[in-house]
Amino acid sequence: MKRRGSAWLVLMALWPSVAFAQQPSDLARAKESFTAGAAAYASGEYLAAIQALDTAYALTPLPAIAFSLAQAERRQYFVDHDRTHLDRAIALFRKYLEEVPSGGRRSDAVDALSQLEPLAAKSVSPDVALPPAESVRRTRLIVTSDAAGALVSLDGGPALASPWIGEVGPGPHRVKVSAEGFFDDEREIVAVAGELIPTAVSLRERPSMVAVWAAPEAGLYVDGTFVRQGGEGVVLTLPSGAHRVDVAQKGHVVSSYDLKLERGENQELRVFLAPTAQRRAAQGLFIAGAASLGAGLALGGLALRSQSSAQDFLDKEAHQNVSSDELSSYRADLAARNRYRIGAAIGLASSLGFFLTGLLLHELDQPALQEPKHPPVSLVPLIVPGGGGAVVSF
Repeated sequence: MKRRGSAWLVLMALWPSVAFAQQPSDLARAKESFTAGAAAYASGEYLAAIQALDTAYALTPLPAIAFSLAQAERRQYFVDHDRTHLDRAIALFRKYLEEVPSGGRRSDAVDALSQLEPLAAKSVSPDVALPPAESVRRTRLIVTSDAAGALVSLDGGPALASPWIGEVGPGPHRVKVSAEGFFDDEREIVAVAGELIPTAVSLRERPSMVAVWAAPEAGLYVDGTFVRQGGEGVVLTLPSGAHRVDVAQKGHVVSSYDLKLERGENQELRVFLAPTAQRRAAQGLFIAGAASLGAGLALGGLALRSQSSAQDFLDKEAHQNVSSDELSSYRADLAARNRYRIGAAIGLASSLGFFLTGLLLHELDQPALQEPKHPPVSLVPLIVPGGGGAVVSF
């Protein structure tokens, strides 16, 4: 079975090798914060994106994160025209150009500065350091889920599409994440004053179910692997995706079904297996063997009757005279006895041959399953703010 069968390898070009010098916990938190910032940026929540990317940048000060943070500051400036965001965007773009002397996203940074610096020149502002502005240090939650169509509900409120991004009060909050075809996930998240708490929720898929009606002697195979014997309404629990279900029984043609299962979907299969040509031939040989056996026994009985009639003649001849007609009958009985004996021997030998050949065909008539087809390896580009990578599927 699918197995689902599938595996994923994510190659992230965002984190250069220097990032791995950080403590594992810091690196994991930086990645989590960057992912949350990317989700907030994509949703147009630039203040939340700035707060998340600030955390990632403080933990892992990479040029790529500085560029993404500058982009979020630039976007927020055009939303509220707060000069603080303009100055921070300029400072971060300049820092990126200093740290990336060639390649990378220098052309994008230069284009952004050509747009922002004339705006900054129109008014005088004191130098702005890189730490985040206090206006974005709000208590926020970002709840994301990789499940398609995921909905997030906070503290029993209305369910909104993931990512859920909002300001909350410090303390515990109850979060419920749901999506069609997945089991709900409900958990408690503690919000920390002045911090952005990113939470990624991976929902567990609801399995698909296939009910199979087949002969109890039949074997059920999923993706080439035996799972159980058949029966009435046997339920197979499978992950979503493509699967091949084979129903195989000795002496019968294998029935194969290519299924495309959605999450939580239920399907039914009612299977009637037709006998193979080899099984029909074996059954024909058994019938022929039975007929030959019957003929041999019948001829054997006739041979015994002719022998008995001939023996009666011999007994009578031993005590009295016999006529020529009786002698002729005796000779006819002997000839018939010999013919019947030969016929009976041929019938019994044929019967044995038919039965042995039929038994051989019967026992060797095993079902043959096709090898499951494996999907080809594919490479899909992965683009995130300030970096990129690829997803390899096989």
